[in-house]
Order: sequence, then structure tokens, then C-alpha cells
Amino acid sequence: MLKKLFIKDYKNTENAVVREKYGVVAGFFGIITNFFICIFKIIAGIISGSITIIADGVNNLTDALSSILTIIGFKISSKPADKEHPYGHERFENVTALIIALIIFAVGVLFLKSCIEKIVSKEGIGAITLFTYIVLIIAILLKVVQMLVYLDFSKAISSTALKATAIDTRNDIISTSVTLIAVFLMDFAKINIDAYAGLIVSVFIVISGVKMLLETINPLLGVIPQKEEVDKLKSIVLSNPKILGIHDIIIHEYGKTNHFASLHVEVDCTENIIEIHDVVDNLEREVYDKMGIKLSIHLDPVDVKDADRQKYLEIVEKVLKEYDENVKFHDFRLVKGISHSNIVFDLIIPFGKKYDLQEIIKRLSNEFSIYGEFYFVIETEPEYI
Repeated sequence: MLKKLFIKDYKNTENAVVREKYGVVAGFFGIITNFFICIFKIIAGIISGSITIIADGVNNLTDALSSILTIIGFKISSKPADKEHPYGHERFENVTALIIALIIFAVGVLFLKSCIEKIVSKEGIGAITLFTYIVLIIAILLKVVQMLVYLDFSKAISSTALKATAIDTRNDIISTSVTLIAVFLMDFAKINIDAYAGLIVSVFIVISGVKMLLETINPLLGVIPQKEEVDKLKSIVLSNPKILGIHDIIIHEYGKTNHFASLHVEVDCTENIIEIHDVVDNLEREVYDKMGIKLSIHLDPVDVKDADRQKYLEIVEKVLKEYDENVKFHDFRLVKGISHSNIVFDLIIPFGKKYDLQEIIKRLSNEFSIYGEFYFVIETEPEYI
């Protein structure tokens, strides 16, 4: 309903303007609903003298502030590229999610402190009325609606900020449910667990803030791309018969609709350079049309007619597979000389592994000793994909 009423062309989620409208609509929805929940919870908390209800209400106030940040974040992230930010502003959506996570963490710490102080002072509570129950039950129902809206919107546009808000709303549902149970026990069982229930809510808020911080920092640092995206990119490039091989794929994003990539392709060195350049141009255009990725391709010429190169390539592959069956290497070159020949290649070292280059060179030297004098020039690089 919200989509149809307020977001024109809401199904076109790849459009930056449509993405912005999703964020703005979600933000205003959150501001309005959280404001009313906050006001009524604080009133109920003051009447009953319950720090748990007041803490829960102020937490909802931070939700309203988070919704304002969401609107600001989507407004800024939708700005086009400029001289200072040639890759656009879409990553500001991740910055917004980071700020929301910091606010949640800070609120949790503050109320954790308040609850501990109330436990030490053994402060009691006031009167719990029907109004208290009505406020808490309506708050839970409204929060469920909020969570469903945020989840639906975040999935529609793959938004980290809206996902963070949905997680925060889920946390609110749990914390308000804990508050409701605590109020019931205090009212009917006459057990004063107000501060202890508030302590549980506060700890839950702090933990959620930490988790959200980790989730929002990763996209800003740069993470490994999705396997499906890599496979699709490779299939498009390798579908051209002029491309013999592909390596050194690097994909990085500056927002959900702003992706860049670079890769190396191996081509026959005897091919006409003008024709190969045209092939590369067409591949870059095809990748952008099908995947929205701005691709840059580097050419690596390969002498496919050199029988010695092919033979030595297979020997190197055999030795490396014996060293590590999952090993990857590329840019294999054979440089022939009078006194000796050089075998040059790049070796990919996966994260978490250590390769002993001296051991690898020793194994290669032993295997190649029957063919003459060889030097091995091995460059190492991390695995980006």
C-alpha cells in the first residue's frame, strides 16, 4: 500500500530516484509511528514509575531520530557524481546505517548504567494501570507492522540502512515484550523486577548495536563479491571465442547500483590488435548492459603456437597441484635465452594460507632439470574473488 501510494514506478528498483523514494517513505513512516509510540510509552513509564518502560520509550525516540537519518542518508546517496566524489555518493547509505548502529549502542549503554543504579538504590515503582498494558500492546503491534515494512523495502532495493532499521525494530519488539512481561509480573505477582528487566533490555540493545556496527562497517571496507555475480561476469566474457582465458578479476561497489570491475583476458598474440580491441569494447558494453558494471579489460597476449610454452605450462600446473590441489596461477610466460630460459607467472595465495616460495621453486627446478637451465620468476598476489 505504501509503495503504490507514495512511490511512482516502485518496481524499477535499479533507478536511483526510486531507491531514494523508498528510503524517504520508510523514513517518514518511521518518524510518525515511532514518535507516537515514544510519547505514550514515556507517559505510561512516568505514571508507573517504571525505568524499563521509560527506557523502552526513549529507545523508540532514537528510532525516530534514526528515521530522520535514513531520509538524509538516502537524499545524499542519490546525489550524482561530482568532482570531489567521482564514484557517486551511494556509500553514504552505509554511513547512515553506521550512525544508526552507533546511536543504538550508545542508548543501550546509557540505560544499562541507569538500570544498574536503580538495582543498587532498590528504588520501587508506582501504579501500573490498564493504560500501561494498552500502550505496550499497541506498541508491539505497531512495531511488527514497522518491521514488515522495513524488511519488504530493504529486500526490494537491497538496502543496508533499511535492513539495519528492520533489525533494530525486531529488537524493539523483543524489548517491549520483555517490558510487558515484567509489568505483568510486577502488577500481579508483586515482584519488583523493573530494573532487572530494564537491564535485560539494555544488554539486548547493546549487543544489537555491536552486531549492526560490524555489519555496516564491512561494506565500507570492501567485501568479497557474490559468487553469482562473478560467475555471470566470467560467462559473458568467456562466451567470446577470441578470449582464451580470464584472471585478475576485481569487483568493487560504491553503492548497490554503482559497480566497477577490472579483469585481464588472454588472447592469441597473432590476432589483429584492432579486431581484438573491438572485441574488448563490445564485451565491456555487454557487461554494462546486462549487469550494470562499468568494466575495464586488460589484454594479455599469449603465444598459443609455441609448443614448448604449452608443455612447460602443463609441467608447472602439475607441480603446483601436487603442492596444493586448489592452487591458482596465471600470466604464464616463457622467455627463452641462450644460457637459460625464464619461466614467469603470477601465483594467487588465498587468505589464511602461506605458500613457501622457495619450496615451490625447488620442486619446479627438480622437475625441469632434464630440460635444461631454467629460472623461475614468481609474483604473488592475494585472492580478490
